[in-house]
Amino acid sequence: MKLRHLEYFVAAAEELNFTHAADRLHVSQPPFSKQIQDLEGELGVDLFQRERKGVALTAAGKAFLIDARGILEACDQAVKKAQRINRGELGELTVGHMAALTHDFLGQALELWEKVSPGIVIDCVEMDPEAQERALLDGRIAVGILVLSDRPILELLRVQLLTEHPVTVALPKSHPAYGNWLQNVCQQSGFTPRIVREADGAASALALVGAGFGVAVVSEPIKKLPARHVVFRDLLAPKPVKIPLGAVWKKNGLYSTVVSKFVTTLSQACAAIV
Repeated sequence: MKLRHLEYFVAAAEELNFTHAADRLHVSQPPFSKQIQDLEGELGVDLFQRERKGVALTAAGKAFLIDARGILEACDQAVKKAQRINRGELGELTVGHMAALTHDFLGQALELWEKVSPGIVIDCVEMDPEAQERALLDGRIAVGILVLSDRPILELLRVQLLTEHPVTVALPKSHPAYGNWLQNVCQQSGFTPRIVREADGAASALALVGAGFGVAVVSEPIKKLPARHVVFRDLLAPKPVKIPLGAVWKKNGLYSTVVSKFVTTLSQACAAIV
């Protein structure tokens, strides 16, 4: 059974006259009648009851008409959906991000996106940079928002700088540097830090700092996270120290036009908070 059979059947069922139905579909009547006969033969049931002035639907034909219309409508919707996706008007993008570094602009970006592309849903998933890179290459996410670096893997991806966050230092309130902290910034930044603990995220790092396990060098947006017993101090250095945050996506990936449009929206949201 082909869609053509269903189209012929629906036309015949609505016209109740094979000649009129054939004219409606711009085909000749004999081949049209043959298609209906082939359909009935394949189904093993009579869909029409032949009469002198036309045809009438049998009980089976009336039931089949409902389903045939539904199938044709579903096919039509599938075609339109594919065309809208191709035009960048419909679909879903999965975005990887680091919540501690994106909370001050990602919400604004999603709000802007809803206005310009309401048919495309953005699904945000929190991931660390390495997980984002793997997910991009595997096609599990369309865009990553992460700290840029000279990692070779980024050469395989497209990169757009979004913003640069100033560096700050998180200190426990009981730290001896509180009030007169790091006078020479560890001899003008020429020191090797002693790593006492490693954290799997900004919140965990601040919890360790608050518990007195050490200090953490973090980006400025993390200062907005709630953290008891933690204070923040700007990092003094001969040159400004900033953390570059960028959007990363796969070259020639699926929905590349939509991805580029979303990255532009991210840039606009970042520019608005500067």
